Amino acid sequence: MQPNAVTVQAVLEKALSTLLREKLEVVGAGRTDAGVHAKQMFAHFDHSGIEDLEELAFRLNSFLPEDIAVQKIYEMIPSAHARFDACERTYEYLVVREKNPFYLDHAHLVKYPLDMVAMNSAAQLLLDHKDFESFSKSNTDVKTYTCDVRKAFWEERGDIWVFTITADRF
Repeated sequence: MQPNAVTVQAVLEKALSTLLREKLEVVGAGRTDAGVHAKQMFAHFDHSGIEDLEELAFRLNSFLPEDIAVQKIYEMIPSAHARFDACERTYEYLVVREKNPFYLDHAHLVKYPLDMVAMNSAAQLLLDHKDFESFSKSNTDVKTYTCDVRKAFWEERGDIWVFTITADRF
């Protein structure tokens, strides 16, 4: 939730609370920065007595704006927590080599030559490190800067270059 911005969490909470006629709090597995698009994000909310989860997902999507979609709702054990029980997270960063209006808000344009082999060699260095304090914001409430990077690589997918990184936390 952000005090001066509309967030996915706020929109989901409002829609769920309206549908279920009860004030609900949604807890996401993480959060995305402005301009970042989540392809898959898990969240949880506490509510009992929902009989048809598929129907709830369908109805929820009718309340949501076009840029937010719920794929599926699962019943979980009461102690499950979307953020703290997540084992890993994966991010993809897209680079295009020439201007393409279809990637305007999704990819970074790099007009200079790139070396995929060198970039992959550099990406592999991330797996050798655990302390990423130098990449963190200053003055945060983060308790640890330790991160287990499990994958880091570049690949070409048609006309875009994709950097994929997976870790236990970011």
